[in-house]
Amino acid sequence: MIRRWRGLSLISRGGSLPINSSIVSESGAAGGASRSSAIDSAAHDRSESRARGLVVAGTSALAAAVFFFHLGRYGLWEPDEARYAEIAREVVESGNLLLPHLNYVLYLEKPPLLYWLTAASFRLFGQSEFAARFFVAAFAVAGVAATSYFAARAFGRRHAILAGAILATTPLYAVMAQVLTTDMLLAALVTVAMFSLYLHWLEGGAWCWLGYIAIALGILTKGPVAAALPILTVAIFLAWQRELRGAVRRFHAVAGLALVAIAAAPWFIATSLRVAGFFDFYFAGEHFRRIFEPSYSHGEPIWFYLPVLAAGLLPWSMLVPLFTWRAMTPNPARRFCLAASAVVIGSFSLASAKLIPYVLPAAAPIAVLIADGIISCAWPARAGEPGLRPPDSRILAEAGPLLGLLGAGAIAAAASAGRFHSPYVIEVRPALYAVGAIMAVGGAVTLAAFMMRRTRAVLAAIVVAMAAALAAGTWARIEAEPLRCYAGLGRSLSERAPNATVICYHRYVQSLPFYTRRRVILVGPQSELRFGAERAPDAGDYFFKSDAELLRLWDEPGEKVLVIDEPDLGRLGARLGNFAIIGAEHQKRAILKRNERVTSN
Repeated sequence: MIRRWRGLSLISRGGSLPINSSIVSESGAAGGASRSSAIDSAAHDRSESRARGLVVAGTSALAAAVFFFHLGRYGLWEPDEARYAEIAREVVESGNLLLPHLNYVLYLEKPPLLYWLTAASFRLFGQSEFAARFFVAAFAVAGVAATSYFAARAFGRRHAILAGAILATTPLYAVMAQVLTTDMLLAALVTVAMFSLYLHWLEGGAWCWLGYIAIALGILTKGPVAAALPILTVAIFLAWQRELRGAVRRFHAVAGLALVAIAAAPWFIATSLRVAGFFDFYFAGEHFRRIFEPSYSHGEPIWFYLPVLAAGLLPWSMLVPLFTWRAMTPNPARRFCLAASAVVIGSFSLASAKLIPYVLPAAAPIAVLIADGIISCAWPARAGEPGLRPPDSRILAEAGPLLGLLGAGAIAAAASAGRFHSPYVIEVRPALYAVGAIMAVGGAVTLAAFMMRRTRAVLAAIVVAMAAALAAGTWARIEAEPLRCYAGLGRSLSERAPNATVICYHRYVQSLPFYTRRRVILVGPQSELRFGAERAPDAGDYFFKSDAELLRLWDEPGEKVLVIDEPDLGRLGARLGNFAIIGAEHQKRAILKRNERVTSN
């Protein structure tokens, strides 16, 4: 370094340092260029960050418009929504955050995060259907934002826009964004965890800590599965990349899992210490038996989720067979999303217990893969490579007709509703007509945009048509409310017999405690309340096994309402004496003894 600076001469301490003018000129120019390059790079980074922020904000706004539309317009559906809302209501009423209760007995099938969030929503907005579903919709929006952000950093802005839009407009994801269950919270948290861990592999920094926090919250939502899915995905991806060696240190796994344990374990430990038999009930029953015992719960064939995903991701899933996969530019993010999708689908397919929402964590990585397939075919990056037939926007030629075909199918189903055995088709016929018409028009617009060679307009038309169709589809839930909800019956009892003891005959109606704001007596099987009933000191007063116990209570003084199926009412009616029907929904009838006071509206 000294030999290169031939013009330097040191005079004395405190003196001057003459420097060759040519050296000043060259070094100054180099320093200026370096500073200019650094400034340009910083400006570019800021510009890219703002652009990513706008993309994420745009896809999140689209998701919020779809997910929050009509969010509080219909009652809580049986059984899941009413169950979880009532647990949260009892959290607010009792202030007991540690031990969830349903119908005022212990209910420990799920960890408490959903109940805590819903209780906070009730505090904020009041006890309503909108408040009950608020955090589910909000987490669904967060899942779209995480997907869009991941795609922006791993692929680019075009992928980010399309991946977020696809996820926001797939029926499976959009419908579950408006249903109060643990499934959407788990899906959003697993999405954040998976994508954060990938970004840590890609960029380093603090991404892994966000992933571990999401895993901890996921465990508090639905248990160890929230850790198993991201960890298994990352392990398979790293093995695929031949980078598994050193992964523990690279991902700070020891400290990360310690953080997960510190955040999630206290609730499980405290509950195990407070409630005898919880460990066996929760870990052995709710996890291992669901996985390994086909007769335990919701047994389905191993291929169950393949048609679920094909239908749940319409219309985007129809484009997948048309992709030219080998023309895609290599990208490890594609491998990661393939691994994530395979882990989720494979894990839940191998488990004995299967329900449609279980596979929801696969929706985000699949949305990224579909977006990648569309973009790689419509805007090929390797079109000039010899030996490859370059695809172009003609890959979307079928999109318009396929979307129109879906619309025609919905219209045909509405027109022939009377031929279906299910009463739901008849009830939702107006909404089916609307959805079908929107899709048909959207298909025509999509085809017209393709014929004008407007690739972006083609994709925009599909997104807008699906968003409008999903919004119209929310009227189907409003129209189907009498078939899947007892909100009307509960409100009727609350208004007409506000002080009566409520009795359910042979089936616990989840909505009644929530809408009547009181504990319900159950006659017959305890079903999901069994664990709590066995530990309740007053179980004998609220859980009856025979008709004789019911009739004895019925004959005692005081207002009592019996909610009973119409056939059972016909069988027991003569033994119940004089009564008045004060509410009816589906097969259920709510009766009040005629010699008791009935409060009018």
